[in-house]
Amino acid sequence: MSSGIKIEEHQFRVMLDHSAAHSRLMGGIQWYGRSMIETMPDSNLLDGRLWYSTDEFHDALGSMWRYCQDNRETHGLDHALIYVFDGRAGTMKFHAYLWKPDTGDTMQPLDYGRAVDPLDRHFSYPGCILDALLAQKKAVRASTVVKRALSLARDRLGTGTSDEAHNVQLHGALKTMMQTEPLIHRKDDPSDFSPTGRFTMVEHLGIYDKDATWLNK
Repeated sequence: MSSGIKIEEHQFRVMLDHSAAHSRLMGGIQWYGRSMIETMPDSNLLDGRLWYSTDEFHDALGSMWRYCQDNRETHGLDHALIYVFDGRAGTMKFHAYLWKPDTGDTMQPLDYGRAVDPLDRHFSYPGCILDALLAQKKAVRASTVVKRALSLARDRLGTGTSDEAHNVQLHGALKTMMQTEPLIHRKDDPSDFSPTGRFTMVEHLGIYDKDATWLNK
């Protein structure tokens, strides 16, 4: 089995472009051991690899499943995150899955809401930002994300707070999320219309997650 190349999450958007430009399917796996910190399940990354070849990616998946079946007491894995970049139709499709050793060859689609505490998913500023991001169809300016999240904040958190106060919290939530969630990508867009000379474009890769047919070869 090919060992693949090291995964770099900040390159995921580039991988999507590459998969579509070359009409190919690629995939990556990140293996995690038991969490070092109880509240941070992904705190113990053992390794992460990306395969440009579809066959090698499928081979890696099969090898992972068989290894854990054959070494049930000693495999040392807690879970794996599996990423798929599917550009075979000439369009960008992205899929993310959670896999655990006791689930055999079954993978659970990754909950993109992981970026927000489940208890705060719908009634918090981060929750408003995440929902605004996942409702996009493409990358937009960070200010546009905040603007769209503002209407959600008004509905969910009440009107007793001024828009200015909401915006401060929303900007902070977006900034934190961009720093902590690897599936949220940002890109600077130079512009003469911006006081800083650029706009920050942002998107969540979950907006490309649709019609998962990559296992039906």
